[in-house]
Amino acid sequence: MQPSRPYVVAGGDVTPQCNMFNALIAKMVLPSEKELGRPLRYALTTQDDIMSRQVGAWEIGAAISQGFEIVYEKFFSVDTTDFAPIITAVMAKNPDVISLCEAWPEYQTLMWEQLYLQGFKGVVVQNYADWETNLTKIPPEFPAARAAIDSFPLMDDPWWGENSWQASFTRIWNDRYGPGAPGDVHRRMTGIDWDHVVWLIPWCIGAQIAGQDTPGEWPSNDAILAALRKVSSFPTILGPGHMSGQEMFGIQNMIEQPVPMNMFDLKANDKRIIAHLNFEPWFEAIKPIALKAVKERGQHWTQRK
Repeated sequence: MQPSRPYVVAGGDVTPQCNMFNALIAKMVLPSEKELGRPLRYALTTQDDIMSRQVGAWEIGAAISQGFEIVYEKFFSVDTTDFAPIITAVMAKNPDVISLCEAWPEYQTLMWEQLYLQGFKGVVVQNYADWETNLTKIPPEFPAARAAIDSFPLMDDPWWGENSWQASFTRIWNDRYGPGAPGDVHRRMTGIDWDHVVWLIPWCIGAQIAGQDTPGEWPSNDAILAALRKVSSFPTILGPGHMSGQEMFGIQNMIEQPVPMNMFDLKANDKRIIAHLNFEPWFEAIKPIALKAVKERGQHWTQRK
């Protein structure tokens, strides 16, 4: 997303904000630097693609802002099938945190398997964890012990409450796609299934507002985006949102909304929300350090074509 791509919108899936919060949450569950007598160590690896390079840069910047020493930061080829040497290399300098960053579900299950087989003892963080698949390779006690952190919450998480929008979404989804439903997908609802609807309601709201200026006509994309930028708040399935993104991407095309962060819960045998965070004030505090790291990696919007 950048000014030369005015119709690219972001923020529905709270990326890269959630990746940046990984470092903050990990630091909260780790011993302090004083207790350890050394800086906390952070390692990051994920597939080599455009999204991972950009998100990884923001995550590393956030980790540096929290005092982490970056001991590993490499991207593996998308045709990788053997993750044993990848994880061996990541663990070589004894990181306290290993981030799988944007690792695709196809990769992360094999990476978790290697973390288990090679006996990693620290905290594991990532953008999105698919526990239904990951637990086919590892026992649930392992991610619980690793304080496995991610975002992309489940809409059936009790944290939302029985009368919530999220609970309603869950009931509708199960009626359409759950066991025995007409569109049965033969799996549980994931933290991705809701992702693509986040932008739908704000977009409709923007269309309604913009349409007031052109009764009887469908408003243009420019008019819809302009209308959304003018309103102070609009509802999303994750909480109140507004348009942001100028400082990170050079254009106000990103929804800023509360960022849910999860941790693996052994009793639930799945992820559960542990925090619902406001990104903007925190970003304001860490911005100089984060931006420096992003620019050093050539991933600022002014550096990308």
